[in-house]
Amino acid sequence: MKMLIAYIETTMFPRNLGAGQLSGEVFSMSQTEVFTVSRFNDKAAADKIMGLMKDELKEISKGSKMTVLAGPLLIKG
Repeated sequence: MKMLIAYIETTMFPRNLGAGQLSGEVFSMSQTEVFTVSRFNDKAAADKIMGLMKDELKEISKGSKMTVLAGPLLIKG
């Protein structure tokens, strides 16, 4: 899992940030679970970044269970 986190932080996020992603964070839940949170200006930017990661995500998902959640996060106070 450490290799995956390092790859996301050193390869995927820097490239994605250069292509328009606003921010990204990796959270380690346990030795076998990790999740990422990425922010985008709009759906078009998110779709562009997801397109860049398409092949990488396919490769990662071969040996892992992966779920992609998409949509705006609305917090009402």
